[in-house]
Amino acid sequence: MLSGQKRFVVGAEGADYFLVYARTNTEAPSHQALSAFLVERGPGVEVQHVYGLMGTRGGGTGRIYFRDVRVPAENLVGRENGAAEIFYRMMVPERLTSAAGAIGMGRAALEVAARYSTRRKAFGQVIRSFEGVSFQVADSVTKLDAARGLVYAAARATEGDDANRTRRLVSEAKKFATEAAWEVINHAMQIMGGIGYTNVYPIERLLRDARLIMIWTGTNEVMDLVIQHEYYKELLSGQPAARDVEADAAEADKTEEKVFE
Repeated sequence: MLSGQKRFVVGAEGADYFLVYARTNTEAPSHQALSAFLVERGPGVEVQHVYGLMGTRGGGTGRIYFRDVRVPAENLVGRENGAAEIFYRMMVPERLTSAAGAIGMGRAALEVAARYSTRRKAFGQVIRSFEGVSFQVADSVTKLDAARGLVYAAARATEGDDANRTRRLVSEAKKFATEAAWEVINHAMQIMGGIGYTNVYPIERLLRDARLIMIWTGTNEVMDLVIQHEYYKELLSGQPAARDVEADAAEADKTEEKVFE
């Protein structure tokens, strides 16, 4: 029997099936106490509220209540109390596609704004000729290219067998790309001025949609936690092996000066 509730479920409004994580061991720590189930919409599954969202409004996001829902044993996904493994694996493509999607949103906004800057005139010339505009375009192009490179590196890492490095790079990609996209779309709206704030152009929608990607699939603050955790783990383990440059200082041998307390 499944009982409980979950907010912010994408697809709550219209989905026929839900992947549900539920505590199945009250004695164990959370990461060893969860099981995953495929739950069909039916008796006991109730959508209590569908949220009015700032952006990404097509997902039918809502709150679901499960009231003594009978779930067949064959609907268990993976092994009992092993849902944490499934969750961690699922977060890799979810966060990576969030990063890649953010780049697409930033690219779209930048192209609209840059094209606009070659047509819109002020003080007798197209606004592209003003450094206040063209330098924002340059900054945006640079951020998107850097984000794209990081996303490609993270995607390649997923094909390897170093799970710790994969988690770090995917988290970096999600954090960097989503924040870069948010800045680029803001630049695009600034370049376009008042018309960018209207629905005559798609910039306002891109801005609303982009705000969520820094929150979903783990906030960017959670990405910071993962990044530093995996980095310290790698650094302190001595992997990958690299020359310690601390000894390169001219007076590196003055160990009595290296006081840590």
